[in-house]
Amino acid sequence: MDMERALEVDQVPPPIETKSGSFVYYTKGSASGSQLYCRRAANGTEPEQVLIDTDDLSAQYGYELKSLLISDDHGCIGCLVTHIDGSHSGTETSNLMLFSLKDNGKVENDTLFYTVLNDKLRAHKIRYHCIGHPQCNDIDIFVEEDDECFVDITRTKDKKFHIINSSTLDSSEVYVFSSSAIGTDTSDSVNAQLLRRRQRGVEYYADHYEGEFVILTNSPVNDDSDVSIGEPLPFRLMRAPSALPSSKNWKPLLCVADDERIEDVEVFRDYIMVSVKRQGRPVVIIHNRVSKSNSELPLPNGGNCVVRPDSNPQFDTSTVRLCFSSPVHLESTIEYNMATQTPHKSWTSTPLHINPDDYVIQHERASSDGLQVPVMLIRHKSISLASQPPTLMRVYGAYGVPLEPEFRVEDIPLFLRGWVIALAHVRGGGELGREWYAGGKGKNKSNSVTDLLSCAQFLLEKGWATPERLAITGVSAGGLVVGAALNRSPEYFRAAALHVPFVDPLSAMLSPDLPLTRVETAEWGAPATDPADYAKIRSYAPYDNIRRMGADRQMPSILVTAGGLDQRVSVWQPAKWVALLREQGGYADSATASKLLFLPTMNKGHFYSESGNTTGDYAGNGFANAHSLVNAFFITQVSKKA
Repeated sequence: MDMERALEVDQVPPPIETKSGSFVYYTKGSASGSQLYCRRAANGTEPEQVLIDTDDLSAQYGYELKSLLISDDHGCIGCLVTHIDGSHSGTETSNLMLFSLKDNGKVENDTLFYTVLNDKLRAHKIRYHCIGHPQCNDIDIFVEEDDECFVDITRTKDKKFHIINSSTLDSSEVYVFSSSAIGTDTSDSVNAQLLRRRQRGVEYYADHYEGEFVILTNSPVNDDSDVSIGEPLPFRLMRAPSALPSSKNWKPLLCVADDERIEDVEVFRDYIMVSVKRQGRPVVIIHNRVSKSNSELPLPNGGNCVVRPDSNPQFDTSTVRLCFSSPVHLESTIEYNMATQTPHKSWTSTPLHINPDDYVIQHERASSDGLQVPVMLIRHKSISLASQPPTLMRVYGAYGVPLEPEFRVEDIPLFLRGWVIALAHVRGGGELGREWYAGGKGKNKSNSVTDLLSCAQFLLEKGWATPERLAITGVSAGGLVVGAALNRSPEYFRAAALHVPFVDPLSAMLSPDLPLTRVETAEWGAPATDPADYAKIRSYAPYDNIRRMGADRQMPSILVTAGGLDQRVSVWQPAKWVALLREQGGYADSATASKLLFLPTMNKGHFYSESGNTTGDYAGNGFANAHSLVNAFFITQVSKKA
């Protein structure tokens, strides 16, 4: 019931309309509750056209919609779909369906590029398909033999070039070819040009406008050698002429400070929108291509929010749409005028049972190895930290991905019960730039664990939390950090929830037959070939460092989830960790009040608790039911203050 109430909003904003070509596209709800994907002529001469009705897609084909894309001529819609019978719930397996939007009902003379996965789930090949021709006639336009690389294909904002990206976790190679060179004969091939050869530690991404490429890169100046880059470098924007796009012709366009990180770039005819993290907080810079000047957009909630670009298909425009959310604000869309840097239209809604103005977001720093680790505390104004309220600490700390202060509906029932949510921005995440990420990856991974424990110790020493009222949670790689922290200092926490946790990294990275093992070496190391990597992983891996938590040390209650169809963290990892905890961690003692709960869902994948499934173990409302269970665990295990 709490989760259902948390999903209620004060009002539903009107549909967000997006102009593309001669049409305006938008999404709205139907009387039956389905989603309708619609369009109408921009000049208002044609009636509304319903392109996709999710109820019809389900009833006729047994699919649910994941995403869709409109062809350049607006005559075809491609839908990425997945089964709704639960057989692929939470996995990353999808099908592509094409529907004609033309009067003759035909999908023809269009071309389609797609990637092909190998048996290790690595996208290693790009193929070219002419719609209407047999798929057996498709040709390979790019094949990546390096088993550490993933490939994908995108298109520039101005639709003049296609871009092939071949990337590892810490390197890139980009090839470009003219979109006008694509024919409808599948015997045609493409002549792709390499922008910069691969160099370990160097990443770059490209877009194009008005006769030049815009490149986001962390490449060193005047160095495109094969020598690996040891120290992480900050990202910056470069430019290169269309006719000479190779790296020797790159020129600086926009740079940021060493402790800042460029996260996203959106190209328009006269402007470039640059999304930056500054001291872990978002900043949006507008670069005026005509005046060569830079300006910053005013952000809502004092910048205590998450920012990402919304759909901005129009190239020739002075407006940009950004999506925002915060711990107490649902995701909203705001449209800015880039010329004046002012917002002039917004689509917002608020959770019905909380008032965002009643909540405080507090920034603190915890000392760890001589560094200051950011900790963000979110609480109701009426809750005094001195009263030592129940606190849930979240952590991730991997892949350079920041732990964002985004809206999480599962937090609302906790807020209403007086809980504090603490976000620990440990090394390994991307909150403070590339160096912060490098400080918590590979041989430095144990720093993520040290930082987390420093954050917990900070709260305890300040008197803002007690071990009896402090809980912790992490997902996937964040679960590794939580598991390692419990091995070191279980007495800091009363409860822990680990979701699809990567708790046996040593076995995983020693198993070349597992999906993604080779790809992940840049993040975790290569223990099969490097003795130092083996020793380092073994020193912090949760499975290899279980100690009996009883006797003189408090045993926290632990909830662990796993997915039988998980392609990223195999179900045996959390299963064997839980089994060893029961054997050696003290949980087999019937006298202990601490709980060790294992909840595998064998027909689910890595993201099952995010998908809102309506079948299987979480029937009715998968998302709400899954998170209700976790909240119930925290509420019952974290003791009330006497």
